[in-house]
Amino acid sequence: MTTVSRVSRRGLSRLVTAAVAVALVGGTAGVAAAHTSGAQLAAAKSPSAAAPVFQVGAVTAKGDDFYVYEVDGKGGLKPREARGPWKDLSEIAQVDRDADGRHDGDYFISENGRDLKFHGLTGKDVTLVPNYGYFYHGLISPGNLGGGKESDLVALGTDRINVRITNYDGTFAGENVITGSEWGTYTEIAGRGDLTGDGKTDIVAHDRDGVLWLYKGTGDAEKPFEARTRIGGGWNKYHHLFSNGDTDGDGRSDLMAIDNDGALWLYKGTGEASAPFKAPVKIGNSGWNQYRLVF
Repeated sequence: MTTVSRVSRRGLSRLVTAAVAVALVGGTAGVAAAHTSGAQLAAAKSPSAAAPVFQVGAVTAKGDDFYVYEVDGKGGLKPREARGPWKDLSEIAQVDRDADGRHDGDYFISENGRDLKFHGLTGKDVTLVPNYGYFYHGLISPGNLGGGKESDLVALGTDRINVRITNYDGTFAGENVITGSEWGTYTEIAGRGDLTGDGKTDIVAHDRDGVLWLYKGTGDAEKPFEARTRIGGGWNKYHHLFSNGDTDGDGRSDLMAIDNDGALWLYKGTGEASAPFKAPVKIGNSGWNQYRLVF
């Protein structure tokens, strides 16, 4: 990996708020749902449960209907709950801005204009980077990469990744563009929290040959990831990977995958860098192909 540029700039002053959480906020449709599950509260209070716990969101290909799946704390998901349509949405990344392990905002790329936007406590969509979606895709917010509390932002380019260090109000404190031929081989990236047991945020990357790669986090905004290590092959049987953190309540971050038949699989985290995931377990038999976005 080679860092080609880093642009630091002063963000807006941080918001001073009461204890308000916005969970899976509907953007342009103005739909909001503030909901914290029992599993989320337990994870936040338990000393051993260091991993974040997020709901799973999904938007249908037809009608842009928006649904939420709560985790059951046992490695599965509860029945979906409708939240109303969410249109003008190309990609989305749920965000934890205060390091409490729960979702409280969203970065997303609009379909109309391809702008990078943020939706947080104000309930308004704020445009941050016009035309961002023409240059980057695979938007994720895996956690803190640069030493602060806020969950930072990562996106894939043609031969690079774009890492944005964030402020509490959703604006950016700095930018790091990391180039390398390997980044052009990936179809998607995923991750939420620590995958290797060292307390630092990690990500995984899925290449065109079906190989999954691990990028261990460093905690340094100047060089956020170590050199990649191979996890394993055969991942082309999946068309989408994502993480909502700790699904089974063991304090480790997990990975989910949707296969080409529309089934949902859970890869439970081990906390070991040499083998970060256990064997997959099917937690959804079918139907996940109806969604154009799952996050």
